[in-house]
Amino acid sequence: MKDFRPINFDLPQCRQQLDQLHAMLASKAELSKRDDLQPLFKASSQLSAFIGTGFPNIGPANRLAYEFDVFGDFTADIVIGNAERNVFCAVELEDARESSIFHKVDGRATKEWGRRFEHGFGQLVDWFFSFDDHKNSAGFTKHFGYGHVEFFGLLVVGRSGGLTEHDRARLRWRSDRVSVNTHKIYGRTYDDLYNDLNNDWRLLSLTSQKSAEGV
Repeated sequence: MKDFRPINFDLPQCRQQLDQLHAMLASKAELSKRDDLQPLFKASSQLSAFIGTGFPNIGPANRLAYEFDVFGDFTADIVIGNAERNVFCAVELEDARESSIFHKVDGRATKEWGRRFEHGFGQLVDWFFSFDDHKNSAGFTKHFGYGHVEFFGLLVVGRSGGLTEHDRARLRWRSDRVSVNTHKIYGRTYDDLYNDLNNDWRLLSLTSQKSAEGV
């Protein structure tokens, strides 16, 4: 069982790990989950925890687990959370390739959803099914606490470069409108994830600097 461990946010270390993600994204157009992306995130606890800033009531996560055993049925790539607020986000990493989110089909103007996107989305559906199925168990309480627990899902997949405005609109609509048993599942490209986290880091850095100066 890969369990949660507490993590204390470190602003400079998070910056270093964000820069490593940026360098990897700049190094080549297509990246493998197994060979490139998963090893980077597993070696970057501050970066992984900082993903929580994109979700309500998590912020830089204070709980983190890699390869989290979802009650013996499935394995989640990353689970982050805020233990005091009982809010968690399950993260599925997929390949970053041109066809990861959409792929062209002969004879059709509109692209179909990519196999890696649908696979990742299906993984999150199964995790949420298992969480719900075990919500009254001692194991669930041990990991996630007592009372109501809020879950989000994040699917990180593909690159932004090959997406048209229509592709982006479809991705945003699916993220905004599709829920699984009330749990939102957000789809982000690796480029968009980096940009969002970079903006959040800059804002947090500026806030910290003003606080240190007594402004």
